Amino acid sequence: MKRLYVGVDLGGTNVASALIDEDGNVLARDKRPTLADQPEGVTVRQIIDGITEAARKGGVSVGDLAAIGIGAPGPLDPFEGVVLAPVNLPNWGKVPLKRIVDTKMGVPVVVDNDANVVAVGEQWKGAGREVNDFLCVTLGTGIGGGAICGGKLLHGFNGNAAEIGHITIDYNGPRCNCGNYGCLELYASANAMVRRALERIKKESPKTILPRSGKLTSQMIFEAAKNGDRFAIEMFEETGFFLGVGLVSAINLLNVEMVAITGGLANAGDLIFGPVRRTVLERGFPEVKEKVRIIPTQLGEDAALIGAARLAMEGGVRS
Repeated sequence: MKRLYVGVDLGGTNVASALIDEDGNVLARDKRPTLADQPEGVTVRQIIDGITEAARKGGVSVGDLAAIGIGAPGPLDPFEGVVLAPVNLPNWGKVPLKRIVDTKMGVPVVVDNDANVVAVGEQWKGAGREVNDFLCVTLGTGIGGGAICGGKLLHGFNGNAAEIGHITIDYNGPRCNCGNYGCLELYASANAMVRRALERIKKESPKTILPRSGKLTSQMIFEAAKNGDRFAIEMFEETGFFLGVGLVSAINLLNVEMVAITGGLANAGDLIFGPVRRTVLERGFPEVKEKVRIIPTQLGEDAALIGAARLAMEGGVRS
């Protein structure tokens, strides 16, 4: 009988869980609200209940699982499995998630950064199957990164490697929540694009179908760009340029042959990938930039679930 695992994707909105076999096949799923506005114990209960239900839907019990893998928002310590006050879980402090879930479930547990588990999933079953050196970028309200170097997940000394969202692209830029100034996340995330659009609408009154007051979202900018709105297209051009600038630094540092991008903004297709690729070609290192593929990820939301399960199979990282 094949060994079974549960992969968990802990987000600020939902907790997704999936029963996955040793070949990477998704056998059953569960999704439930994170309840991030509640005390941390409530969210931990959602994680445990989701794992239990995913196993039940697959016709097994938790005791039949070989291990559990959890992808969680950073910052965190993957060596000890401790989550360290993530921004999108505002009621969490220092939470020893690995120990809590291991004790409750009686099954070995691995906890790692959400961007890292996406990278591992894409390496195993997605875009990175045929390469040993690639960078996976999660492009949404923030920007995260997971790097595969020499076929292995790059952790760094304390598990926080490949934080591409906090590469400095303007040393005189605004202060980031991380404490640095001018971070890529402040220029190329979905939130950053919306902020710039609102600022320009207020100052310049450009010709656009976007609302001039009320709530503006990146999805609204995307829909306007699809309909040929020049201002909305410019917003994607700017965002892609900034992302490309950050990726040039990451590519030069890590010498990866592929960059796989996922997240809400990646769904905009050529609107975002076009300017990113042009910027890398204009600014990248000779003999590298021409060979680097910049593509969408292939697994969608399953990447984190499959990657978390894969890390569980491998036993996580050693302390």
